[in-house]
Amino acid sequence: MNSLTITLWVLAASILLSFFYGLFTRNYSTVDRLWSVLPVVYVIIWLPDFIANPRYIIAVILVLLWGARLTTNFAIKGGYAFSFKKGFTGEDYRWEILRKKIPNRFLFELFNLSFISAFQLILIFMFTLPLYYYGAITAPISVLEIILYALHLLLLSCELWSDILQLRFYRRRYIEPWNTERRYMLGFNTFGPWKYSRHPNYVCEMGQWVVIFLLLAAASGGLHFSGIGAAVLIILFAGSTVFAESITSLKYGEYKTWQKLSSAWLPLKPVDSGRRKAFLDLD
Repeated sequence: MNSLTITLWVLAASILLSFFYGLFTRNYSTVDRLWSVLPVVYVIIWLPDFIANPRYIIAVILVLLWGARLTTNFAIKGGYAFSFKKGFTGEDYRWEILRKKIPNRFLFELFNLSFISAFQLILIFMFTLPLYYYGAITAPISVLEIILYALHLLLLSCELWSDILQLRFYRRRYIEPWNTERRYMLGFNTFGPWKYSRHPNYVCEMGQWVVIFLLLAAASGGLHFSGIGAAVLIILFAGSTVFAESITSLKYGEYKTWQKLSSAWLPLKPVDSGRRKAFLDLD
């Protein structure tokens, strides 16, 4: 059995684990707990096949750093909270909302099997898959690949910075003297990159996996079918952005105004800087 087949079996087992854990416990965040783990598992399983290839070793290091950041951030937020009586207790708030929108248990479990488990876990495999083919390329590492390595690290660093600012924001908003400041009272983060992008972490996350695919394209000299993983990931994040912002706008009264003064992802659209400054009370 080759290493690619082994990872396909890991994928199948993960889908079954996610589905049945959700079915029996009604906690549907197994995929969230596996999201930062499975790409690391996949590249390590493939490692013996490409151990002599320096480009693959560099790519593995990038994935390990990506996984360490995301796993740590998820753990800090309570994503791995566990009770021997209840099992994992941490769950993405969006699944609870979707359970209310799909009250029929049978229909929700179909959603659990098809989207939460199968679709998302296949997607994780697909956006990691370019690295399997990347490791098979034996040509010397190009200058373009080195630039892409640096870009990946830059995106990772930006995402880490965004994480730190987000955690600091949510801690400070309940503590004096920050809890009486305008920008903390808004309820949503407007500091650092969050001042210009409402989801800088999304941008950096997507960007890192686009870079992974571009590494394969740069080394092979052409496009590859495995690039569909990064493309679908962008579509998933687009839907997630719309859904998350619909919830946030209901929770925080001034969020709809902030949507007009900032960009969801990249700060490309023109905004009234004076109005944004006044909104944030920066005078």
